Amino acid sequence: MERLGLVRLVSVITIVLLVGACSGQDILGSYFRCRNEYEIEPSIFEALRMGNFSVRNPFIEVRHSRNSTRKCPLKPINFASTQCFGECFVKRAGFMNDNFTFNRDTIMRFMSRFVSKEIAEVVYDTCTENVIPTYCVTAFEVYQCIYENTSKKWDSRK
Repeated sequence: MERLGLVRLVSVITIVLLVGACSGQDILGSYFRCRNEYEIEPSIFEALRMGNFSVRNPFIEVRHSRNSTRKCPLKPINFASTQCFGECFVKRAGFMNDNFTFNRDTIMRFMSRFVSKEIAEVVYDTCTENVIPTYCVTAFEVYQCIYENTSKKWDSRK
């Protein structure tokens, strides 16, 4: 039964990512533009896209963004480039602004496609409270928190 729930979750997420627009957002386009900008390896990209955050580790080689105007600075080798990818994606998808504020309505609309409004509110509050603004880290951590908490609540969806 648990496996069926996981299959349903993966299926819905895949469908959402394949649809060009999600409430005015270009989720798939955001993923691909940021993947290209940060030159994320295909296997790491696919893992992140499917919610496998185990690829997020300090040993992933850091690469410069192709866009030299990005605010995400090059960090020492122990900093995961996937975090800057995460910031790029979360900002392009409209979930977060450059000043580290979150677009509650946009995030709520996105999560409400998978879980009830009440659960989405709890997940949003859990994942965005007490956030310490840090370039390349904040967005990734909030995205991971939302993804993982929404997945856990999947069976309680509307």
